[in-house]
Amino acid sequence: MTNSLGLLTIKEFIDSQDSTLDREIITLIDHNSGELVNFRKQNTPLPEYGRYLYWTKINSDESRAYYKRIVTNDISIKITDASGDGNTDDSEKIQQLIDEMEIGQILHLDNKRYMLHKPLQINKAIKITGASTKSLVSFPPFLITHNNDGINIHASGVVLEGFGIYNIIWYTTSDNLFTGIRINGTSDNHIYDTVCRDLLIRGYQTALEVNYLWSSQIQTVKTENCRTGILIKGVSANNEISNNTSISIHEAYDIPDSRGIWFEGNTLKKGWKISDTLIVNVYEGIFAEKTSHVNVCNSTIDFCRHIGIIITEDCNHWNINSNYIALSQPGYGISLNNNTQHSLSTGGNKVIDNDLLIYKHKEPDTISIGIHITGRGSLYDEVRGNSVRNFKVYDIKAEPGLKTTITNNKCLSEICPNIKGNYITNNNLGTLYYQNLNEVPHMDKVKIAYAETYPVISSPDWKRGDIILNTNPSVDAPIGWINTTHEVNIWKPFGIINN
Repeated sequence: MTNSLGLLTIKEFIDSQDSTLDREIITLIDHNSGELVNFRKQNTPLPEYGRYLYWTKINSDESRAYYKRIVTNDISIKITDASGDGNTDDSEKIQQLIDEMEIGQILHLDNKRYMLHKPLQINKAIKITGASTKSLVSFPPFLITHNNDGINIHASGVVLEGFGIYNIIWYTTSDNLFTGIRINGTSDNHIYDTVCRDLLIRGYQTALEVNYLWSSQIQTVKTENCRTGILIKGVSANNEISNNTSISIHEAYDIPDSRGIWFEGNTLKKGWKISDTLIVNVYEGIFAEKTSHVNVCNSTIDFCRHIGIIITEDCNHWNINSNYIALSQPGYGISLNNNTQHSLSTGGNKVIDNDLLIYKHKEPDTISIGIHITGRGSLYDEVRGNSVRNFKVYDIKAEPGLKTTITNNKCLSEICPNIKGNYITNNNLGTLYYQNLNEVPHMDKVKIAYAETYPVISSPDWKRGDIILNTNPSVDAPIGWINTTHEVNIWKPFGIINN
């Protein structure tokens, strides 16, 4: 007996080998936390590797007694002998406790630094939580990886909340191949209902990687100084990134090929929502391949070094709405570059009510475009209500043949023309450049086109009042021609050019 209560510690009880001490319920002192705990004797064997939540007591008479700790769903890391000093390897002790936990239980971390020489493996629906990364009172608990991955999740229903994780040597100091948190679904075993909330992830090649993730949430996750913030792989669908999630690289660092959110293109993905998210100082804010039906709204991509949002092969039905996108170097604010053409029934993308600009910089700039639409699969896109400033080539450019509707935009860059495209309405602010006769550009109800002469064959596509401007003007030639009838086209010249 080692205390005034006359109670044994757990270790003393197990090591006693005394069968006369066995009880159906026994109260002991936890030799790690100092707490009073109760154990219940079990009728069936428990795994012999138990160390924190269950124990096997081998008595001198060779009998065995199996004891399981009586706990609520809340379990403190204090019951382990993890040091939390930031130097001693605590990975095996924390892993042991995770292995002993049951579905639905919660592991509470102390505000300490837990060194991990091996990644933690989570194979059941548990929650690991800390005091919150937003605490103004004390630092949150941190897991520190010793140049290795951090946490691997292999089961649905896991919740990670309120702690930080970082590699001992940050990616900005020395390149690494490690991942802070990886969610490991497979084509045969999708992972559902997983929550990553109030986390801080620093210094990895990839902060958070998700594979075959469905119906899950990434909220208030902050990644710092990682080459990729969130990497999305496998058939991942109907997930959300939101609630002040931020992905940033410190202004002192330049990480080539860095990406905020990356939809990797080996498999199709769909149904993601990205809102209230901040991405800072990366080369590409959002990069997507083979991803459809995505909403990006109310988010900020700031000091971007190349392209704010780029969607490429097999991407359609994107709604990019009410975002602030600012570049610090020449590039594109938004680039729609889909070369995979689907049927005509496939809907286009919508770029609506965004504020796009490029900050003043010292780099030579012969490429910057606010919104750039190209690729034969970028059909029927709608560009509406955007404000575009300080770009050097175009504010909005849509390649010929894509039937892009461009309407109600404020193109404020000091360039001429501001817009090059087709299906342009006359309520855009800025100088317009229409493509050619065949692109059918519209100014509200009047069509205006450019050509060397008017068509000699009538077409019902031309209505009364439609105008063709002369692309080969000369003395005594007209500025253009206007159609004066509804059915058989009768073109009349106007604006004869005099000496």
